[in-house]
Amino acid sequence: MPKKQDQNFDDLSSRFRKNIYNTAKGQIRLKILWRDLLEQIPDIETGGLSILDAGAGQGNFALQLAQKGHHLTLCDLSVKMLQDAQSLFAEHHFEKDVQFIHTSVQELSQHIEMQYDVVLFHAVLEWLAEPEETLKQLLAFIKPGGYLSLMFYSRTGLVYQNLTHGNFDYILNNTLSGQGKTLTPTNPQNPQDVYQWLDKLKLKTKVKSGIRVFYDGISRERRKQISEEDLFELEQQYSRIEPYCSLARYVHVLCQKPV
Repeated sequence: MPKKQDQNFDDLSSRFRKNIYNTAKGQIRLKILWRDLLEQIPDIETGGLSILDAGAGQGNFALQLAQKGHHLTLCDLSVKMLQDAQSLFAEHHFEKDVQFIHTSVQELSQHIEMQYDVVLFHAVLEWLAEPEETLKQLLAFIKPGGYLSLMFYSRTGLVYQNLTHGNFDYILNNTLSGQGKTLTPTNPQNPQDVYQWLDKLKLKTKVKSGIRVFYDGISRERRKQISEEDLFELEQQYSRIEPYCSLARYVHVLCQKPV
């Protein structure tokens, strides 16, 4: 059997921009992530932290941090994604203050020797062939007392959405994973598995939040009848309450490495 490969997004970057980053979905993600970091990480608002965005994609969230005065390193396996991130930073005149590295997370040690105050690992775990092992490797880049911001695509949420939409064949045939040519991740993660991995790495969970706890279940017609402000408010209100958190499309876990 051929070895599983990590997903490369060179052929999907434009679809990510159109279907996720430039939509209410993307805005919900950014708002929840920013709230969690703002509440838990000292100096995230005032700047000056060293931050590694591992699997940075098109750099949307990293730009928000650069605008606060943080020192950013962005890496991605996809050349196209990294080029898009560079263009975004250049458009906002931040390209000179950021380091861009074209590499996989597994080969980061060939390019970086330092440790960071904060490491971002957003929407990457679910595309990896060996997610737990990659998470272990990432630990080396976090300073003692530093933070890991981990966001992953929840298999629990995916099962729930398919059940409520009546897609029973997907559940019965266990065909929930994408095939690499769509935006459905190839390796959705069970939240309980991820929490166990973080515990084994001795990372202390500061906060857990669901992202898009109900948005994907609303019809397009109904979405048009609700203001984005109300949608965002309700998403944030229920994001940390169970069972909504575990049933969300994504789960964000902010952890701290022991000193």
